[in-house]
Amino acid sequence: MRDFALRMAPLVTALPAPTSAIAGAVVRLTADNKPYWCDGTAWLALTAPISDARLTTVRLTADVTNATTTLANVTGLTVALNASSTYVIDAWVMFQTAATTTGIRLTQSVPSGATVVANWATPLTATTATLAHQRAGDVGAASASIDTANVNTLATGRLLVITGVTAGSLQIRFASEVAASNAVVKAGSSLTAIKTN
Repeated sequence: MRDFALRMAPLVTALPAPTSAIAGAVVRLTADNKPYWCDGTAWLALTAPISDARLTTVRLTADVTNATTTLANVTGLTVALNASSTYVIDAWVMFQTAATTTGIRLTQSVPSGATVVANWATPLTATTATLAHQRAGDVGAASASIDTANVNTLATGRLLVITGVTAGSLQIRFASEVAASNAVVKAGSSLTAIKTN
């Protein structure tokens, strides 16, 4: 029969030297009244925030405007990529255009030698969107219009990037669909990148 009784972590005044013999032990340190777990090589505070080096998040802190049909960087929406690695990236891009007849083009640049496939969904109305399926960097179609000018709208991108021997950055890029008409990527737009290998 299994014992499901509540167990108290032993109180200690100092953490003992971590060894494989005590791997898995949980103790409570009297100095800070916090629990610690031994992995056999170190003691880890069970109250410490969990960090994962595979996860990168980026948030745009200021609006970026482009009134040309030439692709420009969304300065601040960049993720550093290691060489010989695979990344799954989600892009959440809030944007506005200056007129209902102005759309936006969204894409990405990647390091030299990288493979990228991406799906961008850019709304035209509350129920329709332009879908751009991209197999390279700096490609993709612009949306043809927007139902309401100067209103925050969310475009989303799902990207898979496999880098070659060259490290570098994934950079979100954009252009207005119409020359001399603003497209604005808004502060708060975000990227989440997960390194899968």
